[in-house]
Amino acid sequence: MKYLALPAIIMILTGPAHAGIVTTFAVNSAEHWMSRDQRTIYDGKVLAPFGGTMRSSLTPFLPCRSSFSGAEHHSSCWFDLDTSGFRSPVDAEYQRRTGSTEPSGDGLFSRLQVNADGSYHGYFSFTTGNWAIWEDATGSYSDNFYTNYQFHFQGTGLAWDTAMDPARAEEFWRRETPSELVYRSQWYRSRLDPVTGDETILERDGWEGKLAVAAVPEPAAPALFGVGLAAIAGLRRRKRS
Repeated sequence: MKYLALPAIIMILTGPAHAGIVTTFAVNSAEHWMSRDQRTIYDGKVLAPFGGTMRSSLTPFLPCRSSFSGAEHHSSCWFDLDTSGFRSPVDAEYQRRTGSTEPSGDGLFSRLQVNADGSYHGYFSFTTGNWAIWEDATGSYSDNFYTNYQFHFQGTGLAWDTAMDPARAEEFWRRETPSELVYRSQWYRSRLDPVTGDETILERDGWEGKLAVAAVPEPAAPALFGVGLAAIAGLRRRKRS
């Protein structure tokens, strides 16, 4: 019975190694723009290429949400995000502008829309950012920044009630061919209405460019598989002796 139990133990060990997603990425170029008084100007600045690695164990921050609207089914999830392997070159500057010392609002946002005919589209957004609210003699203001790396996908043939969840997110990530890959980074300042809380954006500054990603294999699964083979070989030697 002990020998028969070993394959099951190995399966338990190797199973969780497939959970989550990891990818390397590169931003090859991005353009700089500024917006004030509802005018947006591209000034010709170009961001130097950079890259990194994104990881998520697909652990939800909150329960995933679903809603129906006419002939559309919307669902979304917020997952954990390991940002240690990537930062945009402009993140530090935008963080400084907010003046916030609070922890960054990092997360992986996934969204799926399925139509009644089975067509669908959605995206993954690896996001980091922060914000700060402050006041002076002229009113209440908010400084905000966010950077996101967006992986868009689309297709046909889904059941209308298909909803995003950790297992579905991993499935989409591994099987879908991206229809669009986008990098965006933005800082903006807004004035807050003291009664309603509504905000009016006063000025913005940002970068927009193309993103290239490539999934990489998780090293844990091959390693654990090797451990399992070694254990089986050891048991066979013990049995022969």
